[in-house]
Amino acid sequence: MTTTSQLTVFFDQAFYRGVFERTINGHYQAAKVTFGTQPPTYNQIQSMIAGRWSTLTWASGDQTTALASSAQSAQQRKRQARQAIRGRGSSPQAKQVLKLAHKQNLVLKKKRRKETKQAHALKVRLKKQEKRLAKHHGH
Repeated sequence: MTTTSQLTVFFDQAFYRGVFERTINGHYQAAKVTFGTQPPTYNQIQSMIAGRWSTLTWASGDQTTALASSAQSAQQRKRQARQAIRGRGSSPQAKQVLKLAHKQNLVLKKKRRKETKQAHALKVRLKKQEKRLAKHHGH
């Protein structure tokens, strides 16, 4: 079982955000965390990982075809590190996975809202019917 993890912290508009990326046996997953308006310290990041790691919502992606870092040459790793430092935000793959998960959550939320609205309408309708039947019960 091979696991690789990476955390990218970046400033996004008004907040510092972190994107956790992990690959477990070729399955790619990403999770997003908002740290706040101040840059997080090493201790804050460490305590967040220790306290909230199990509660992170991981969005799954397709199987990755990326090579393991051990199979890459030292020059390739240097180049990737330089690009990661220069680049802003998270990796394109993480953005894509998180966006897809967000869309799926919106669809589920809309479905739940519709079901709740229908259940409430049924409850109101039954209550009105009961009241109407009770009104004419004695005559």
